[in-house]
Amino acid sequence: MIHIDNEHPPPEQQPKRRRMMPDHANKRFSSPAAISFVPHMGLPIPMSTPDLSLSARAHLHTFETACREGNLPAVMAVTLSDARTPELLHHGLMLALAAGHVEITHHLLANGAFIDRRTPVQILSAPEAVQVPLFDLLAQHGWTPGELGAVLLPRVVTNLPLLNWFLLHGVDPNLGTAAGDVANDPNPRSCAALEAASARGEVEAVRLLLDAGAEIHYGTPLHFAAGACSPGISPRSVTTKEFDASRIPVMALLVERGADVNQKGESRVVVHHPIMYAAMAGAVERVRWLVDQGADPEAKGAWGSAAEYVAMIGSDEMRSIVQRGIERKQRSRISRQSFAIRPKSVVR
Repeated sequence: MIHIDNEHPPPEQQPKRRRMMPDHANKRFSSPAAISFVPHMGLPIPMSTPDLSLSARAHLHTFETACREGNLPAVMAVTLSDARTPELLHHGLMLALAAGHVEITHHLLANGAFIDRRTPVQILSAPEAVQVPLFDLLAQHGWTPGELGAVLLPRVVTNLPLLNWFLLHGVDPNLGTAAGDVANDPNPRSCAALEAASARGEVEAVRLLLDAGAEIHYGTPLHFAAGACSPGISPRSVTTKEFDASRIPVMALLVERGADVNQKGESRVVVHHPIMYAAMAGAVERVRWLVDQGADPEAKGAWGSAAEYVAMIGSDEMRSIVQRGIERKQRSRISRQSFAIRPKSVVR
């Protein structure tokens, strides 16, 4: 089983944090408020909690409620008044996006709500039916999916329309998370999106990524598919038969496109072979499929071999499948040895 954590990449994959503001900008904003970058304006502005003084508290509560509940007249009453500030508009935008209110989002953006690195992520909390229209609005107001969208790609692989939207807008499927600020360069050799799709998405999601140029050899997507567990169950529980079989079309596509059934993982997260992860997930059908494709149950990794693991705690059915794979391997070895020592025919 493989744990997917796209939010916190390993330390060695995290580039050093860069400063987002020049010294003169730091002097200009002397308050302790955090500084946020505005991509479509190219200017830093102070980010602080909206004014919570007694005189403004009623306006703020009304505004927040209106943004969450989709009350456009109430939102307009605040945004068109003297109470509006850049921070307040941005605060409302974040709430409206998370709630999925397209009309209010459009109004706030049209009236100057800025977009920062955190803004697009809010859309993933909205109902799926409105996520594409909301991303469209951000793109129309200066957000560039190809620059700040790649970090979201591994999180949208289960939503085919949204995944297709990102790819059609030029997001590189091999671009990984840019740790830290927007000034950091992303990882151009990431397999996070393809690995996430292989573990959780439909075969069509994997196909979309591969057709868009996702590179299998930047990671271990076959291992993620082989070791995927049923959603919502304990990693130590046996995966359901239905979910077990659902990964096989994904695995078949990956092998068709060049994945190796006997590749040993050598990353910090993946340290074994696909068949070992399938065995650990209790995925009988995946183990059967891998054996039929030539996977070696006796291949050694960090925790021994899949054959040894199954012999200790595997089901009777899985033991039988693995034994068949071992016997096939032995027959193949004997056949090769026999061919090697066969005397050459004499040419007369």
